[in-house]
Amino acid sequence: MKQILHKLRVLLLIVWGMCIPSLPGYAMTDSEFATWTGVRVDWQLNPRVKFRGTFQTRTQNGLKEMERGRLNVGLNYRVLPLMQLKGYYEIQYRDRGTAGWKVGHRYQAGFIVSGAKRNIKLGWRELLQHTFIGGANEVQLRSRLRVAYEPENWIAYPYFFVETFQPLGDEAFFSLPRVRYRPGVRCPLSRKTALDVYYCRQYDVKRCQNILGLNLEIKL
Repeated sequence: MKQILHKLRVLLLIVWGMCIPSLPGYAMTDSEFATWTGVRVDWQLNPRVKFRGTFQTRTQNGLKEMERGRLNVGLNYRVLPLMQLKGYYEIQYRDRGTAGWKVGHRYQAGFIVSGAKRNIKLGWRELLQHTFIGGANEVQLRSRLRVAYEPENWIAYPYFFVETFQPLGDEAFFSLPRVRYRPGVRCPLSRKTALDVYYCRQYDVKRCQNILGLNLEIKL
């Protein structure tokens, strides 16, 4: 127990140090600050197929309001040693502003190519995403590049990724209305559990957000 608490303290200090340089020079308003917390469960069904389920809640306006809750489930299928195919379904309950709370459905399909060179791990993911909510639908291509440093016997492993959201099927193509920059650290708590703590800077056409996130990862 003491070892786990020590890992958590180190993890929080590392993330805080990563967040400070990323924060803008001006004071943040409540509308710019949000939190994301979640639990992810992975179940390796066989050497090629893995089930993944994620539950996440998001707050907005400086922790004052819930923004959404979502449940995402799906499968990863390893077609090559360095490549996996992905397919997911997600149900959401989201605050749509003046329209009130709405139930949304999201379908995702794509691939991820990943590999390692010594202690450096690289990953490239492309995900086609189709969302239906409140009588509207949205199709986007999500592109992500991720790099992680994972030497042996470290308490926490730093990573960074950049992700872009590209609308499809309208005049906004190549507009990149949303981009995320996310540094974080992943801390193994035991052989089958880990804690992921991160800061995310999200640039959006409607507003920019500073997000602090916490994910618990569980392997079955």
